[in-house]
Amino acid sequence: MRFQLRSRRDAADTPCRVEPGEDPAHNRDDDRRADHDPVETHQPVRRVIEIVDAAQSAPGQQQARHAAGEAKSYYLPRITAAENFAATNEPGNSMFMTLNQEKLDLSDPSALNHPGTTRDFETKVTLEQPLFNPDVSYGYHRAQKGAEAAAASARWSEEKIAFGAYSAYLGLQQAHAALGWAQTSHKDALEMLRVAAQRRKAGVGLKADELRARVFLAEAERRLVSVKNNLAIARERFALALGQPGADLDIAAPLTPALFEGKPVAGQMSRADLQALTLQSQAADLAYRQSKAEYLPKVGLQASYSLHDSSNPFGAEGKSWTVGAGLTWDLFDGSRRAEGKARAEALKRAVDARRLDAARQANFQVNKARLHAQEARLNLTTANQAVKEAAEGHRLTLERYRAGLASLSDLLGTQSALDQARLDAVKAEAGLLMALGNIRFQDGTFLKTFLPDEVKP
Repeated sequence: MRFQLRSRRDAADTPCRVEPGEDPAHNRDDDRRADHDPVETHQPVRRVIEIVDAAQSAPGQQQARHAAGEAKSYYLPRITAAENFAATNEPGNSMFMTLNQEKLDLSDPSALNHPGTTRDFETKVTLEQPLFNPDVSYGYHRAQKGAEAAAASARWSEEKIAFGAYSAYLGLQQAHAALGWAQTSHKDALEMLRVAAQRRKAGVGLKADELRARVFLAEAERRLVSVKNNLAIARERFALALGQPGADLDIAAPLTPALFEGKPVAGQMSRADLQALTLQSQAADLAYRQSKAEYLPKVGLQASYSLHDSSNPFGAEGKSWTVGAGLTWDLFDGSRRAEGKARAEALKRAVDARRLDAARQANFQVNKARLHAQEARLNLTTANQAVKEAAEGHRLTLERYRAGLASLSDLLGTQSALDQARLDAVKAEAGLLMALGNIRFQDGTFLKTFLPDEVKP
């Protein structure tokens, strides 16, 4: 899949009425397209992936990764530093302050009972280390699942937007094919008008036939104008799909069904959205298990180192340390844990139901896409056969009309049938390409088909 820059003047041309015998002013679309160097293959798909990563996927994945890192940090010890100041004349606190400052004097009992104002600057560094805390363990694993689910959701976003670019590419390709059909139809209408006018001048045709041929030509010109407008709109849509609204982009070469040959569809779906739902279900299960673990005790280790001074902050008249371990167990907290467990269980059931429903819908969409692809192949075969038969019928009728053995109505009828057959063939080919791409999209292997070396695991 490639695209290139082209001039908007190509889409601005409008057909003018051409009299019999004059050369038709056709839009040389293929010649002008060849004047430009094609850009690297698969660039539209790669471009939209860059857009998604920059604007949507990257922030979400970063948020989930940071959440996992934040949860993991609870495994690590917590270290805090504090500086506290206190002043008192209470006998008990005064005694302990002077004791911590290593200045306690027991020689004067009255000083213990009636102390003056005692001041203390305490500098303390504390370390807290959880030894057993289910909230930390389950919280970390839930955050990990959340990060993996965010990455899977980002891959699915890439699949969807890349498929949107593929759809826009096919739309532009179909608009080019429709332009070729409209130009051919216009050329055939000119030829019929020339023959009708020639027969009238020779005295073997009717003026009414020439007028009918002019009406048919006018209709062909109207279609040509409409098709050119559709082509301009398709270009705009293609540029918008690539995140470059207003850019003058065009395709460099049409896609063919051979693009998908040799790339069999995976037997088992690998859709990233289903993977994300599976990971979300696992995270919900962890939340449920965490709610049950709320009934367990929590064990932790604490250590501290303190400095005490009577006059200076951060002074060290006295030094001390403490190490201890503790166990806390919530024996009764109302119905908080029971309600939390019921809520987590309900959430788990809801996520599981959503995952199973999404899997059923995805299987349905894959089967539907495969049936549509089979139908599209048959439609293309019959449409191409119809074009051959309609072209042969038109050729024979034109020869009979020139020989005076067929009426203009017969010729116009075969021309209309040929025009319709050509248009049906254009639509059938685009429909087949869309159906083949849709199989890969619904199966979750669209990007793997186009960028097999760049798909993220």
